[in-house]
Amino acid sequence: MGSLDAIDQVDEDLNRDEDTRAAGFFGKNSEVNWIRKLESGVGLKSPQEHVSNSFHMGGHRDSASIQQQQQSLEKQIPTSMMDYHLDSLDIPLIEPCDPFAVPPRELADRYFDAYLINVHPTFSAIRKITFTSQYQRFFNNALTPPRKWLAILNMIFAIGCRYCRLIDDPQSTDEEDLLYLTRARHLGLHSNVLFEHTDLQQIQLELLVAVYLLCLGQLNRASKFSNMALRSALSLGINLRLTDDRTKDAAKESRGRLWWSIYSLEHLITSMTGRASCVGEGLCSVPAPLPYEEESFDQPDAKRLLQDPALCRVQLRSTLFEAPSQHHSAAWVTTCPPCPSLFVYFLVDLTLITHALMNKVYSIEGLPKGPSQVEYYVQKFSLQIDRWLSKLPLFYSFTLPNTTSWHINHPQLDNLSAPFVRERVCLAMNYYSARITLCRPCLSHIHQSPRHATPTGEQTARGKLRSEMATHCLQASCALISVLPEDPNMTWLARAAPWWSILHFLMQATTALLLGLSYCSGQHTSNSPQRANPLSPAVPSISQGVGVYPPLLEKDLGTAVSAARKALLWLHTTASVDAAARRAFLLCDGIVKKIAPGLGIDLSEWPDGSCFEGLVDMERGSSGNGNGDTNGNWGDSSGSNGHDSGSGMEAFEELVDFEGGFPFRLNHASTAVWPSGLRRLTRNQFRSRAHVRIMQPSLHIFFFAYLLPNRTRTRGSFGGWIFIFLYF
Repeated sequence: MGSLDAIDQVDEDLNRDEDTRAAGFFGKNSEVNWIRKLESGVGLKSPQEHVSNSFHMGGHRDSASIQQQQQSLEKQIPTSMMDYHLDSLDIPLIEPCDPFAVPPRELADRYFDAYLINVHPTFSAIRKITFTSQYQRFFNNALTPPRKWLAILNMIFAIGCRYCRLIDDPQSTDEEDLLYLTRARHLGLHSNVLFEHTDLQQIQLELLVAVYLLCLGQLNRASKFSNMALRSALSLGINLRLTDDRTKDAAKESRGRLWWSIYSLEHLITSMTGRASCVGEGLCSVPAPLPYEEESFDQPDAKRLLQDPALCRVQLRSTLFEAPSQHHSAAWVTTCPPCPSLFVYFLVDLTLITHALMNKVYSIEGLPKGPSQVEYYVQKFSLQIDRWLSKLPLFYSFTLPNTTSWHINHPQLDNLSAPFVRERVCLAMNYYSARITLCRPCLSHIHQSPRHATPTGEQTARGKLRSEMATHCLQASCALISVLPEDPNMTWLARAAPWWSILHFLMQATTALLLGLSYCSGQHTSNSPQRANPLSPAVPSISQGVGVYPPLLEKDLGTAVSAARKALLWLHTTASVDAAARRAFLLCDGIVKKIAPGLGIDLSEWPDGSCFEGLVDMERGSSGNGNGDTNGNWGDSSGSNGHDSGSGMEAFEELVDFEGGFPFRLNHASTAVWPSGLRRLTRNQFRSRAHVRIMQPSLHIFFFAYLLPNRTRTRGSFGGWIFIFLYF
């Protein structure tokens, strides 16, 4: 399950077809990887057999055999089938369009303000005062901006348009934001951009495109643009402290905030994909974001920090790099007045810790150091996360005073009129997400413990630590879900939550809970008389085996089930307006239906996803979003010669390649001409059906197809009979 002792591997050819390339690789700390492994785990047996054999304490099947069977089953499940993101859908370009056109002033102001208020504090791609002044002059016909500036403006409009649609009409199918994307592409993302030298505006544009693609649910494409922005920033040294006296202090701070925005986005995308990141804690020397708004840079305190790098390092020290002697001294930053920049400071401070733990705990770097060293890092980062929480000022705190981190101040989070509700919710979700990321691998050891081994003292201590971390993972999952109001509310989600990443946080918590419940579906009906409490730290007994996760008490099982039900309610509500959420809901719903019998859960009051199944099938079988007239798209993988570029550099696309059969290759034309009586299928429709049939080995189908030669082709010809044998 992506445990502390496991290493990332690729168990399928990700270059097989367009779907696998669109999904890309998902590492062991990605919730897509978690749910894929969870699907293979619960698919080993029926719930009744699962209880009596697989997880029963007196069973005779060892964990190695179970793990081998799970890995074998997992290889039969393509990652693309478990990926709920929308990279498999093309991004239509609205053509023809005038790249220099702009929306009416009133509409432009609305989108511009929506971006500045709701997105800019987290992703500071522009220098607010300077760009706003240029914006005003542009609309007053006093300025003729360059093409890249207009491209940046159009991406701001695209992001602002997405937010306004979420607020006003979430179910709208309007493509206005795609029009702004198309204009930005013509203005600043043309074919020669890869061969031009990077400048600051290009970095800003790449960052905004990455944020927009993340809002679209296009994770793999967002990752590509985020990496471009990161590499471009490194090429100009944006990650390093600027000592040039000719550059104004405000401009230096603006570049620093641009870097931290790229860093934060890279971390978010890395945590979603589980891929390796080139960003490390020692990569940058740029100061932390100043906890003052740009309009306040003339104040004495802000001036001193801008002009004195040594003072800035002392006052704005990161929790990650604090010495133990500094833990007992109050941080100066906690005395600063609330403002969006102070919120970003605390968010970046937590991001540094979370990204460091991902590099130390999940990456290949951590494995050669051995389990004891990795477990040391787990404890170290756990303490640092708690230290970060203790530094939050009262106006940003999301927990009840004088309580533990699991006691959430719900009245301050549910009420949209409460002060700093957006900041509290965002910090809370990032905090509990960091907790889940840190502790989730320890859930894996509930499946991997030896049944009849006699533990040593070291093994017992290790089992205790991992049991506690597994407990914290479930606690953090329940806490993250409890941040959401009891009744799903799209207005609250748009106004209070980080709406571009809310699905990631929700799926992260849900999959961790389902993992715990899948184990409990076997243990809950066990005849073992001992019942430990997994939502409070417990030590596994020797008779249970080293590191075996103890079964749930009734009250704690009820808490976990209630949290899972609430998560699915939110997924179901979000699914009505978001295609990625629809896919996510159906994946989780399928898992719940498999583990519910073993837990005795009545699903009659749980949300039903039958109404979404047809929509998801249509989405997976189509290109683009199907709305409006488009002449081109970003999802076309064709090269300049119009052919797909596979690993063999051939002009064909490999659709199905399975053991014992012939790889099925289809000419790049979108449809084939089938013999009379056979239905004509598009490539995507055939692919989706082929994937389904591969999972049903009881079907044995042989058929022949005849592809007519394309007489208009100029690069060679291909014709004749092609016999296609598909053995399912």
